Amino acid sequence: MGLRTGAQYLEALRDEREVWISGKRIADVTEEPGFRNMARTLAQWYDFQHDPAVHDLVTYETPDGDRAHISYIEPRSKEDLRRRGAAFAAWADVTGGMMGRAPDYMNAAIMAVGAAKAHWGQHKPEYGERAYDLYLKCRREDLLLTHTFINPMVDRFKPLSEQEPYINAGVVEESSEGITVRGGRIVGTMAPFCDVNLSFLSPNITVDEEDIYALGMVTPVAHPGLKWICRDTYDLERSHRDYPLSGRMEEMDTVAVYEDSFVPWEMVFEYKDVEIHNRTAPAVRFFQSLGHHVLVKNVSKTRFLLGVAHLMAESSQISKFINVQERLGDIVTCLNTMEALAIAAVEGAEKSADNGLYYVNEAAVQAGLRLYPEFYVRIVGHIKQLGGAGFMAAPDQATFEALGQGLERYFRGAETDAENRVALFRLAWDVVGSSWGGRQELYERFFFGDTQRMKALLYQGYNLEEAVSMVQRLLEPPQPGRPFALPDREPPAAK
Repeated sequence: MGLRTGAQYLEALRDEREVWISGKRIADVTEEPGFRNMARTLAQWYDFQHDPAVHDLVTYETPDGDRAHISYIEPRSKEDLRRRGAAFAAWADVTGGMMGRAPDYMNAAIMAVGAAKAHWGQHKPEYGERAYDLYLKCRREDLLLTHTFINPMVDRFKPLSEQEPYINAGVVEESSEGITVRGGRIVGTMAPFCDVNLSFLSPNITVDEEDIYALGMVTPVAHPGLKWICRDTYDLERSHRDYPLSGRMEEMDTVAVYEDSFVPWEMVFEYKDVEIHNRTAPAVRFFQSLGHHVLVKNVSKTRFLLGVAHLMAESSQISKFINVQERLGDIVTCLNTMEALAIAAVEGAEKSADNGLYYVNEAAVQAGLRLYPEFYVRIVGHIKQLGGAGFMAAPDQATFEALGQGLERYFRGAETDAENRVALFRLAWDVVGSSWGGRQELYERFFFGDTQRMKALLYQGYNLEEAVSMVQRLLEPPQPGRPFALPDREPPAAK
């Protein structure tokens, strides 16, 4: 099939998917208020692949001889990673990096699942082949994926084996044709707009004797017995001037509920194998595979936020104050850090001995993933401080249309007319103060796990031998003619 167009994508959404919000089932997400604008944004992403200006940048020729988005590529060199990063950046720059779940994010994720076929098939080769076939299906049909990796937040203290059965999605029974699944998984971001759901229990959650939860599968979003439960929509369907971001990028978050849903074996790539599940994170290169997109997206996002902050400061000339310049300089520091880590991730990439593919540097990715939640909250704080009461003095478009030039003298900036200054402040408020903006901050705070816990895990898993030996050497008393003891190893060769 190859690359889809936006029209083809939208047509595929008109099926029997069971999406619930505000007490009702949505008949058609492409027409539903609060949903339809996001569907159109995603349609533009698919049309973007066909744009002659970027077609060669964002697509590649597959081994099948057709074209696919380069996020599906199996990277066999650092150059492949550079090309993939450039494609990630192309769309992130279109949206100011404010769309964390652009389709290329999960394209890279399903590629990583397929590339780990030796892992899935270690005990039963057919599971590995299914994982790779599912990747090929998504690539060849240009499908849009959501994912559900986390069990519902009922009791995070108790292990799954001690909780009420089937709160988390697990296997009720099996037959020669497939399995029956019951329970929930979260967080299915963008699920109402997707074709398929990639679902397996997070590699950060270990399982033991209750192996019914060691389950990995890819099912259609419109799968019999599968409900999608939505939170409130943050797209208020207001004018572009009023809510310029939330009116186009409401990605929606959902809970997937499997109600004794039958899943045929061809959709299953992990089943009741505790050993396989508990080694999934390193086998799939979980953080490297998804983290490359995140780093690139965060570069665009930080650059966009810097632009917003700079223009706000310029609008009233507070940019001349040193304390304001310090805030803007802090955002520049955050941007420089993310850019450096994105480069280091690719240039420090490593070739896997398991499948011959290249994966971005995990240390660079982990640093970016752990720093950005703090960066983002800090940047939002800067923008709130720069805006101050200006956020409260930002009437909507209808008021401007009713009162016209009578508002000019009260709402203009030092060198900006009233309409454009208010539009800027309303855009900034959409980022930092609207419900959609609050969801953005929550997303960044907890993306890839709680920052405190994940930093602790980094420390627990870090090889401290070299750091400790350095301290021990410097504690040694000087010897005649040798003030410092030398390391036992040779200096590492330049790469």
